[in-house]
Amino acid sequence: MGVILHGTREQIARQELKKVTFDLYDGAIGFVNIRNVHWKFVYLHALSNHIYVVDPLQGSNEVEDSRKAAYKFGEYFKMRRNRLGKEDWVSIKWQPAKITHTFQKDATSCGAFVMQMAKMTVKEFPKIPKTFHIKSSQHLRRDMAEEILRGSVSKDDFCSFCGIEDLPTTAVDAVWIQCETY
Repeated sequence: MGVILHGTREQIARQELKKVTFDLYDGAIGFVNIRNVHWKFVYLHALSNHIYVVDPLQGSNEVEDSRKAAYKFGEYFKMRRNRLGKEDWVSIKWQPAKITHTFQKDATSCGAFVMQMAKMTVKEFPKIPKTFHIKSSQHLRRDMAEEILRGSVSKDDFCSFCGIEDLPTTAVDAVWIQCETY
């Protein structure tokens, strides 16, 4: 997302994603980091042709950011057509849009906010969330980490690198760092 929105023409050309067929998807979500200090949420909703750039920090012009993103993604998909012959999403005329949301109350919660925005978007899909209401608290990161850990599988059941399920049965055989897939 960051390269498409803020990269040079050469950098964008290297982001061809040759194996991806966007027409198989009804949307895409991602994040963009601004000057390595601030995260924004990006949501392309192909079903409605809307694009959202949502900034958890108050004061940004999200409609203007979304307008610029609509242009950049339109150019990106045209580049894919020209370089790869891929027609997916090239005919979409992206329209900037805005999702109402709460704002972070500190200078460091933007990453946690965009992760919550992504979670809410996935839960609502294919509908577009009307609002992102995120309860800002000192425990937001801890609560998110606990939820991720509860949803994770045990490292004893799968190889951490390749995901293979049939692990060696003895501790001597279980040399994770030497995964054969690696």
